Amino acid sequence: MPDYRNREQRNFGAENRGERTQEDSPVQAIKQKLDEYKTKGLKELPADDLVKIADVMGKYLKELDLKTTQIRRFLDGVRRIDVQSNKGRSFNPDLVVLLKPKLAYAAGRDMRRIKPLMDILEPAITAGAKSYEDFKRLLALIEGIIAYHRFHGGKEQ
Repeated sequence: MPDYRNREQRNFGAENRGERTQEDSPVQAIKQKLDEYKTKGLKELPADDLVKIADVMGKYLKELDLKTTQIRRFLDGVRRIDVQSNKGRSFNPDLVVLLKPKLAYAAGRDMRRIKPLMDILEPAITAGAKSYEDFKRLLALIEGIIAYHRFHGGKEQ
């Protein structure tokens, strides 16, 4: 039987410190939104929604004290795929899907900060692997998260 007292104490402590708990973070709502595009592809995601997601996640990741360089490392891997695909002429969706283990490795090293990013990028990666257009939307989403993270005061290192 679960021990609800410990959970309540953890949540109470987080509230007293002004921190968000996992339940009230924006991650679940964004993840559900992105799950809708797993079969359709990210190219169907309206630009306004993409910008809104990037803004909310950038701010939330800043609150978690995630460093910009940690997100940039992942972005560099995504950009490498873009270069390898010769700007879409030889796009390989398997390379996009193989970003998931890299993200999982990073999250395993820093669960508190990178796991929320992983939670929203996993469905985005699945949707971004559908076509080169979807992949470009994935790239735009990650760039947007970095931009808003920096805008909200995220630090480089």
